Amino acid sequence: MAGAKPDRQVEWMRIRGQLQAEYGDGIFKSWLKPMTLVDMGARGIVIQLPTRFMRDRVQGSYGERIRTLWLEVDPALSEVGFEVNPVLQGAPAQPAQRPAPAGNGALDEFATPFQPFLTFENFIVGESNALAHGLWLGVADGNLQPTGPLYLFGGVGLGKTHLMQALALRLRRDRRDCSVLYFNSDDFRQHYIDAVNAKQVAGFRSRIRSFDVLMIDDVHLLRRSPGTQEELLHTINAFASRNRLMAISGNDSPVGLDGIDERIRSRLSTGVSAPILPLETDYPLRLAYLERRAFETTLPAPQDVLVFLAERITSNMRVLQGAINRLESHFRQFGGEISVDRAEKVLEDLLPANDRTQTVEAIKRTVCDRYNVRPAEMDSPRRARSVARPRQVAMYLAKQLTSLSLPDIGRKFGRDHSTVLYGVRKIEKLMEDDKALEEEVEALRRKLEL
Repeated sequence: MAGAKPDRQVEWMRIRGQLQAEYGDGIFKSWLKPMTLVDMGARGIVIQLPTRFMRDRVQGSYGERIRTLWLEVDPALSEVGFEVNPVLQGAPAQPAQRPAPAGNGALDEFATPFQPFLTFENFIVGESNALAHGLWLGVADGNLQPTGPLYLFGGVGLGKTHLMQALALRLRRDRRDCSVLYFNSDDFRQHYIDAVNAKQVAGFRSRIRSFDVLMIDDVHLLRRSPGTQEELLHTINAFASRNRLMAISGNDSPVGLDGIDERIRSRLSTGVSAPILPLETDYPLRLAYLERRAFETTLPAPQDVLVFLAERITSNMRVLQGAINRLESHFRQFGGEISVDRAEKVLEDLLPANDRTQTVEAIKRTVCDRYNVRPAEMDSPRRARSVARPRQVAMYLAKQLTSLSLPDIGRKFGRDHSTVLYGVRKIEKLMEDDKALEEEVEALRRKLEL
């Protein structure tokens, strides 16, 4: 293939500028900036992208607009095609000074694939995630060098994977000599099991530990895999002894990672950690996320609709994204205006489900009614059994029915996380021996879930 002719290359730069102006810097940097132009002469042009995933996304979401802009320049243009760059598709691994860290390339099959749009530029920062974002960005930019494991924790759909992949992508982009391997915990476990079955554990360890940075996402999913946990512990120790970076995410603080080896939790506790707080506490972030998603999908949703959704949906980003996606699909199919009434009807099964998401305050009220305790006593220093037992039940239900971490639950009761953990385990132990208490707690759960 010949390179683009100068006149087409000039027009291509103008069209890229137009796309950036229309779609914004975030979308442009993540999806459109990597495009390259190949001139096919009389047959038209081909726009190449680094991966199949990016090609499909650009072609599906922005292809028609790109074709329109080109036809405005050259109405006689025969074809505007999209393909994966064949050079990048077959690129060999970068040479390494030590045993080849196979996960340092985006095309490596050993690593969990990256999603190129999960960048720092596309991460919306609010009060609930500012600490985690600042910490991760500081490490990415080289302004912070943690001496122990880097640990990120929070509930489902709050942005942990986004920040993990943003860190990996930034390190790979800015530090060419830094090899980065990213795994979700399922892939880490499966590769380890495969190595055990093939009697190639030594090779697995050598390969993993050849990297400068190792990232494990959703470590809590290893709770039923003691063998994999043992291997992870040795890996953490190996990276620490060589002063290399490990970044790990989970659904709770280190002390709250039920089912995870105490030695791993201890290691995570001695490193640098940051929480992403529940989305229910951050209305501005919810609204900003909805505004971004509506813009990206070109959904003509009025501000009052977005405000309505931000007020009603407080659980996590995935539910917010699902709401916008469904509204967008409905609008494309039926047209018309998007109003609050229409949104409420289209999303009627999402909104009631969200209403059932419990808050600690609702749990406290329900437990206080059952045990005839004043709400203020829940937060008081009183340790009398008549107050302490209902308080422990409320803590247990908060752990079961909310996405809050143990420290967050503790703050709701004026306690620290260790008190919450003790209370939760106390109720769990009592329910094993006391069927009446088990039925009582289960009745409270059913009442809260109505």
